[in-house]
Amino acid sequence: MSERSVTVVSAGGEGAVARRLIRFAEAHDLPLADALDDVPADRFALALDDGRLGLYPPRNLVDLGRHPLVIDFVYDRRFARPLARRDALARATGWKAGYRPPVIDLTAGLGRDAWALAAGGCRVTAVERHPVVHCLLADALGRAAAEPALAEVAARIDLVGGDVLSAQPPALPVSPETVWYLDPMFPERRKSALVKKPMRVFHHLVGEDPDAAALFAWARRHEGARWVVKRPPGAPAIDDSTPAIEYRSGRLRFDVYLARPTG
Repeated sequence: MSERSVTVVSAGGEGAVARRLIRFAEAHDLPLADALDDVPADRFALALDDGRLGLYPPRNLVDLGRHPLVIDFVYDRRFARPLARRDALARATGWKAGYRPPVIDLTAGLGRDAWALAAGGCRVTAVERHPVVHCLLADALGRAAAEPALAEVAARIDLVGGDVLSAQPPALPVSPETVWYLDPMFPERRKSALVKKPMRVFHHLVGEDPDAAALFAWARRHEGARWVVKRPPGAPAIDDSTPAIEYRSGRLRFDVYLARPTG
């Protein structure tokens, strides 16, 4: 689904927050509602929930529940565990003693991997092309930046909006040390019990990434040290090239492609 399946609820916040939501709705040509009950049953609702921005699922999709999808780096315990050098994500992105590479996360999504990498010391450019998801991430990073214990981590993440495959791609800080990271949307599992409701809400909003191979090819045309693609363990590689290294962790696999030799 596109962002046009979303209605913005402007009530529930202070004047500045409400004005920001109204400006967001106007910028993306989204309808406004005064309250959650005014949002049509077949539409998502972007609204404040206890001071946090949340995405409420359509009421007619009862299997998605009624709770909003909220990104919360402050209170969500999944973000509290530090990433260790032995973890697959750290190894895949090339952590070394005393060195953390700069990472460009081209599919920021809910920000979990970007936050883990930044908490471990990486400077992360988090790119998110879906305007509503970008809005949720910006809200979460703003709340984290206001927490003294998390401000340093939040400051390591530069959130960028836009589609790099578009006619006007956003500017990115590319260097020979850059690690390009891609986490294409996995196809949703048939057994809904295996996928928690917040992720199912995310799936319904964003859909799959049919252009994942094109995104990878675009990244490979830029300089960098390595390119990392997150995949399910049994899935094929993102294209017909063979990864130089594979790291596995439970139900995940990280395919690592290294810079091509020059000269």
